[in-house]
Amino acid sequence: MTQRVFVALLTVGVFLAGYFARVWTDRREAVPAAPAALAKEYVRSDSKSADKKSDSQLDRAKLVAEIQKLRPHIDAYSTQLDEIQAEFDREFLHLLTLAQRDKFAANQKKKAERDAKRQADRTPLSDEDIQRAKERPLTSIYWYVVVTPHLEWMTKEYGLDANQQTQVRALLALRRNKFIALVDSTQHPSIRLSKLAPLIERMGTPAK
Repeated sequence: MTQRVFVALLTVGVFLAGYFARVWTDRREAVPAAPAALAKEYVRSDSKSADKKSDSQLDRAKLVAEIQKLRPHIDAYSTQLDEIQAEFDREFLHLLTLAQRDKFAANQKKKAERDAKRQADRTPLSDEDIQRAKERPLTSIYWYVVVTPHLEWMTKEYGLDANQQTQVRALLALRRNKFIALVDSTQHPSIRLSKLAPLIERMGTPAK
């Protein structure tokens, strides 16, 4: 038997010995019970009514009162946010070609039409509508803070060349810095309720 073959067989033997020792040990050791807290977390309620009671109930009157109390802060935040976006749009427009400006104008027109349609809607809000309106500022924060995904979208949408991309990236970074400064100086509830405040007149009666 050569030394190479001996080493190979020895390696296999050690591996098999360790494997069978592990199997024997695992069979003798009891499996520990799941933590009590974890077990309780997955216990199902015996009645559907218990599940309903566990759901948080939306207090519309309390929410309306909170919006009214914070309305000056909400309006100030929304106004400054609009100013930041308007400044970005003006600087962005200067970088575009004539064809790109036409595309930008068309997009702005569509956005204005959507906003007007939303404002004209007087349908009472459902609980789900209210929850979505409360979550929308989180999406806005993402849109204002990220640079690369936004730049990639604008490059595809408007066909930006390399030089335009460099300049737009700088504008997006500047807008992000201004937005972060605004968020840092604004009360969190004012941000959270900023998209819901314009809909306050539709919060009186739940939609069926």
